[in-house]
Amino acid sequence: MDSKEEDKGISLQFQLTPFRLIKEIKIHGKYPLFEREILNAMTIYIGDVFIEGELPKQAALVAEVFQQQGFIAPEVEVTAREDPEDGHFMIRVNIEKGAYYELRRLEISGNRAFSDTRLKLKMKTWRVSFLPGSMGAFSDGHVKKDITHLTEYYWQKGYPEAAIDVKVEKESGTNGVSVFVKIDEGRRYEVEFVGNDAFWDRTLKQDMVLLREGNKRDIGLKKSARKLRERYRMAGYLETLVKIEEETKTDKDQKVRRLRFVIDEGPRAVVHAIQVAGNHAFDDDKLKKQMLTRLPGFLDKGVFVPERLDEDVYAITSLYRQHGYSEARVSEDLTWSKDKRYVSIKLDIEEGIQAKVSSVKITGITVVSEEEAYRVIMLKVGEPFRKYMVRSDENALSALISEKGYPHVKVKGEVSSGEDPSKVQVVYSVNEGQQVKMGEVYYTGNFRTREKILQKELNMPPGEPFSLVQLLKGQRNIRNMGLFDTVQFKTIGLKEQKEEINVFVEMEEKKPYFVESGVGYETDTGLFISAKVGDHNLFGTNKDAWLAGKWSEIGYSGELGLLEPRLFGTQTSATLGLFAERREEFNQTFGTRVYGASLGFGRRAFRHVAVGLAFRFEGRDQFRTDSRETAFDVDDGDEFEPRSILVTTPSIRYDTRDSFIHTKKGIFTSLSVDISKGVSNALDDFFKYRFDFRYYITPLRRLTFAWLGRAGYIDPFNEEEAVPDDQLFFLGGISDVRGFDENL
Repeated sequence: MDSKEEDKGISLQFQLTPFRLIKEIKIHGKYPLFEREILNAMTIYIGDVFIEGELPKQAALVAEVFQQQGFIAPEVEVTAREDPEDGHFMIRVNIEKGAYYELRRLEISGNRAFSDTRLKLKMKTWRVSFLPGSMGAFSDGHVKKDITHLTEYYWQKGYPEAAIDVKVEKESGTNGVSVFVKIDEGRRYEVEFVGNDAFWDRTLKQDMVLLREGNKRDIGLKKSARKLRERYRMAGYLETLVKIEEETKTDKDQKVRRLRFVIDEGPRAVVHAIQVAGNHAFDDDKLKKQMLTRLPGFLDKGVFVPERLDEDVYAITSLYRQHGYSEARVSEDLTWSKDKRYVSIKLDIEEGIQAKVSSVKITGITVVSEEEAYRVIMLKVGEPFRKYMVRSDENALSALISEKGYPHVKVKGEVSSGEDPSKVQVVYSVNEGQQVKMGEVYYTGNFRTREKILQKELNMPPGEPFSLVQLLKGQRNIRNMGLFDTVQFKTIGLKEQKEEINVFVEMEEKKPYFVESGVGYETDTGLFISAKVGDHNLFGTNKDAWLAGKWSEIGYSGELGLLEPRLFGTQTSATLGLFAERREEFNQTFGTRVYGASLGFGRRAFRHVAVGLAFRFEGRDQFRTDSRETAFDVDDGDEFEPRSILVTTPSIRYDTRDSFIHTKKGIFTSLSVDISKGVSNALDDFFKYRFDFRYYITPLRRLTFAWLGRAGYIDPFNEEEAVPDDQLFFLGGISDVRGFDENL
């Protein structure tokens, strides 16, 4: 900054030097950790401002991570190199891990209930020690987690007083570690339930909090008794008493605390009758439908729970409030039978006066028409007056006006009724505030992704009215591109109520290149090897390109593909592909060579529904793999001539699965139809229908059932009504119930 004295005062001159950014971080020597674990430990990231003084701090942070993994004195060097093309910096992290601690000795003492081997198998510290090289390094973090897991294991097995202590001794000279685990098992608990006719013992054991959280100072025991009473109460047993009897005995030199939960269930309260009085606006059936408390029936036991009745009273009151009865009151009167087994419920309703909106006025609006403003509010003339809807209408009007470039708009609703309380007048006063325009958008961290791609996703050109809704939508669109690890938006001038808002977008790009490979064995293909390479952000245009190949014992295939996720800026994706394949099935006397091109379009129609339309041109060449020619081969001679085919495939998919990888619940189903037409012959003129259905359910935490069903049907429309062998459906492989020897 320079200053200069002038006639009218002092002139200040600022010289600004733009920060240069971190465009790349390369890590060498990260094994056995993943790169993301190291990046998470660092405070700098790709797209961040480069500050040279931060580099030593990063070295210390990375070294600390490796020390936590058992390395004794890792050496980390973090250096920076400027890219002469753009002036940004590339960070290089060199890690020399050095020696690491190894578990040499693990001693467990105090354990009588379980053997050393059984407990060691539950300790990651012990299991990891058998891994080769630095993968078996000793970690203090593993020990802490192991002690927690062992303690919980003892609690679950009936030792809620168990406490475990650990001592770790490290020998710097030999890099060896000795771990001493001392266990105080405490008393073994035996739990017994007496008097429980309504619930099985197994059900009541789920309420034993002491077996999950321990029983320090008998807190777990008290929680368990309270949970039992709550279970009975929610089942209609309102007078259940739980008494705990205990005795201490010795079994094979081990102290045993025997707990007997003596349960006096008492009578079960059942609803005998429900009567509603004082209701004129709604009939009894409508009010009873609002209630969870029901009379006994085929699917309802009709138990009475006071807390549930309180919810019913609130639900009925809310119903009246929604229809303009703001002063409605609901009270309950209970009549019990002598044995306390049956209760009659009477609901007395004081409806009060129904208030309706007699007039609505909106003042102070200039940027939208009155008709447009009236359309967004809920309190209209003749509608029941609901006080809580005033706030909702204020928000609706604010959102409407804000989208016109007035983010500082304020709306205040006022209500008056005059002498007649049944007629309510509503006035909304609008203060539009200052109009705000969209300024410039500055992107940082997009070293590969082109700005015009980001601008299309944001869709907020300079000079347009500023829209918070569109800003949030654009932010969501950029994050959903899948190209960035983090995306942060900052608005400059919004809080200060400036006339123009500038937006800064900071992002951290993911590495776009990928390499995938696999090897395995399947019964229908035999041994196979596959590989795939690609770029998720081709030339920075948010296009996905890949090259894939596969070899197996029955043939080989290759594919070249290109995916455009936003065709012409819409939500429709387009996929273009080239493919080739040679295949000889194990149990067939013919093979097939296929090559061609495909073009497919896909779009999500609804939340769980996606539709698609694909076109495919392929050349097929069916050849014999058996030198012996049969009568059937003579009849099928046309099949062994080269064929060209055009295929159109519409499809629909319904997917409610909770996870693509670890599915626990949901449905996946798809239906597609191949409309096949031969170019120079009629052999391939047919409709091919495919249906796939999958259902997942998890009744228990670690048990998931999955059902899979597939169906297919081919309907030829050529004169012979025949289908070539290489177009038929074939059962086979580990994905089918029946073996491949039963090919159709």
